[in-house]
Amino acid sequence: MTEVDEYFAAARRGDLAAFTGWMGRVERPIRLSLAPFARAVDVEGIVQETLLRMWIFVTSPDRTLVGDDASLRFAIGMARNLARNEARRTQREHHLPPDELPDLPVQPEPASDPSLRRAIAHCLKRIATRPREALLARLAMQHTVGDRGIARSLGMTVNAFLQNIVRARLQLTRCLEKQGVPLEEIRA
Repeated sequence: MTEVDEYFAAARRGDLAAFTGWMGRVERPIRLSLAPFARAVDVEGIVQETLLRMWIFVTSPDRTLVGDDASLRFAIGMARNLARNEARRTQREHHLPPDELPDLPVQPEPASDPSLRRAIAHCLKRIATRPREALLARLAMQHTVGDRGIARSLGMTVNAFLQNIVRARLQLTRCLEKQGVPLEEIRA
C-alpha cells in the first residue's frame, strides 16, 4: 500500500487530516496530467472540482477503489474527463491531425507587439490587488517554488491563492477584450 493509498484509506474512515494529506500528495500529479488542456480550460478550476468530487467520493461508503495508487489514478482520470468536457462545452477542443499526414512547417515566433504589451500592462494595473499579487507572484516564482510556496509567501491559503489566480485571469481577459485584443488569436 502506497502513502497515497494509506491517506485515502484513513480519509474513508473519517479522518479529515488524512484527506488533507492525500490532497497534498495528489494535487501536483493531477495538475501535471492536465497540461494538454492548459490552453483550452481553466486548469485551476478543474483541479478544485476534481478534489471536491473526490471528497464526495471518499464520504460515500458504497464505492471502492482497488489497486496501487487507485485513488490517484481515479482522480487523474476524473480531472482529464472534466477538462475534456469543459473544452468541448466551450468549443476549444482541438484535434491533432492523424499520423499519416505530412509534417507541417513550423512558423517562426511573431515579432513582439508593443501595443499588445501596453494593453497587457494597462490591464494588469486594473486587476484587483490580491488577485494581481497572486498572478504576478505565480508568473515570477512558479518554476522555483510551486503554488503552495507562493501562497505561503503571500500569506494566503492555497485555495485562496488559486481562487485569486482564477479571478485575475478572468479580470485580465475581460480588460483585454475591452482593449480590442483578439484573444481567440492568442489562444490558438
